[in-house]
Amino acid sequence: MPDVLIRDVICLHCSCRTSQPLSTLEPILWLQATSSEHGIYINYACPACGKLARSLVEPVKTVPEADSAKCPGDLTAHIVFIKCANTGCASPVIVLAPVKNTFREADLTAHILQHWTTHGAACAKGHPPAHPYEFHIWRQLVSEP
Repeated sequence: MPDVLIRDVICLHCSCRTSQPLSTLEPILWLQATSSEHGIYINYACPACGKLARSLVEPVKTVPEADSAKCPGDLTAHIVFIKCANTGCASPVIVLAPVKNTFREADLTAHILQHWTTHGAACAKGHPPAHPYEFHIWRQLVSEP
């Protein structure tokens, strides 16, 4: 059996660690990741605490394909575009949002409005998301082995 590439995303607010297949993370890494001497960060909606923060993406690790089905377990990842708080800014805040598999898109919209709070997420120019959130759920990400 072939191996699958996995990267962990660590919420900098509550330290929750979520494993994501590299194929799931690639769109958000291309769209709006930031790098520093400490690593790569993405805007991430933590499924445990609901905080929107720039969260650390750990280096790639390989996992046997049989074990990869456990990652991310009962979560489905979405990419959400949130309007920037800076009126003249054309760059949205792009967020990776893993949620329970039981969520329908209407449930996800309600969940975002009721449970998410901003703690460091920012657009490409460094501005926070507008609040109340104005957003578009771009797509559900389907991982490929």
